[in-house]
Amino acid sequence: MPTGSRRRCARLPSFASEVRRELASGTATGLRPTNRAELAGLLDAAGRWDERGVTFRTPNAAVARSVMRLWRAEFGLGSRLSPVDTDSFGRARYAVRTEGNRTMQAADELSFARASRNPADRTAYLKGAFQGAGSVTRPGGRGGYHLEFVHSEEEFARRVVAFSRTHMQVTRRRGRWVAYTKSADGVTSLLAQMGLHDVVLEYEARAVLGEAKANANRVTNFDAANAERTANAAARQQKALEALDPGVLPPALREMLELRLEHHDASLAELARIADLSKSAVNHRLRRLLAISDQQSAVSR
Repeated sequence: MPTGSRRRCARLPSFASEVRRELASGTATGLRPTNRAELAGLLDAAGRWDERGVTFRTPNAAVARSVMRLWRAEFGLGSRLSPVDTDSFGRARYAVRTEGNRTMQAADELSFARASRNPADRTAYLKGAFQGAGSVTRPGGRGGYHLEFVHSEEEFARRVVAFSRTHMQVTRRRGRWVAYTKSADGVTSLLAQMGLHDVVLEYEARAVLGEAKANANRVTNFDAANAERTANAAARQQKALEALDPGVLPPALREMLELRLEHHDASLAELARIADLSKSAVNHRLRRLLAISDQQSAVSR
């Protein structure tokens, strides 16, 4: 098998594909008495109608089977499933074809489901719309939080926004309309509305882990910055004290100068213990030594 083929076959499905498969399989929580609204969302998202029927296209086999099941369950109609082509990674794309007079009559009945104001119908429509035109980033991914519906028609994008319980924005990107949310609350709220509670829990777990890592990094960076400042200050102090002449200093300051130069890595507490002085006394004498060094430097300039 060619190397390129092996790479294409080994490619893992995207997280968005996994979410679509979960919706299509009915494992998302909640009752499913609103099949017509879900079918309406699927066909609006990725169906193309003509004078004889409708063709639904998808790269996801589970979604294709879901469309066939919904047609059969709601209208008693059989559909023809066939692979039509492959994408750039060698994965098959499927077409579900449903046609005939009853199919054309069903189009009018689906319009009633689409226009419903029932919250359950609207949620079911979103489930179908996401399977056909939705995408979401993986929890903890580099893209952060992002969920979107992409479609050629603005009306579809606006309908998705109207049916969503969270705030979404609509924009035009490369000739297509995009309804999207980039906030953590927006993504998790919409996923929860569609019954994807396990996915929401995964997002929240990743968010907690990410926050913990960020806090740890902040603490590490803070400690590293403090250590660098301390080391720089100690180096400047050492250089200043080495420039002093012990012979011209009072005995107490001369003793402190010798101790500091001998124990340049010692803390104030350690110097205080060696000199049998308090920390404040040690600090006071060191400050006097540094002041003398500053005076000498000013005179020499």
